[in-house]
Amino acid sequence: LIVRDGGRVLLVDTAWTDDQTAQILNWIKQEINLPVALAVVTHAHQDKMGGMDALHAAGIATYANALSNQLAPQEGLVAAQHSLTFAANGWVEPATAPNFGPLKVFYPGPGHTSDNITVGIDGTDIAFGGCLIKDSKAKSLGNLGDADTEHYAASARAFGAAFPKASMI
Repeated sequence: LIVRDGGRVLLVDTAWTDDQTAQILNWIKQEINLPVALAVVTHAHQDKMGGMDALHAAGIATYANALSNQLAPQEGLVAAQHSLTFAANGWVEPATAPNFGPLKVFYPGPGHTSDNITVGIDGTDIAFGGCLIKDSKAKSLGNLGDADTEHYAASARAFGAAFPKASMI
């Protein structure tokens, strides 16, 4: 997800690989021509954190749930530079998410993974559920290898409650 915030760009998640992530960064430079200020990743799987080295090489500050950073090496992934922590109500602790602008980060509870986080864009009807939220036409929940199926439904409902005005998910 690429978010334009005034004179800068914010990213949510990397591509699967460093090469693919570098291609995204090149596209941003050519098409948007604004600096990428930061990136937040939504959980410790290849499809969300696989391009961390490309972001770090470009000097982009990276953020992830503290649990994602703990799990990343076990998954063969590079951890983010900064760890996000969350209040009991699921919202990110503001001190751990400096300069996030319109990004509203929420931990709905375990679902697709124990560390999955979600992101809304303030002032819009957009909320990004990452791999936690599936299309209404999906026939399955997809990859459940690291899922917490006992709490999945409650976490999906918590996401909906956190972003009640979202119509583009």
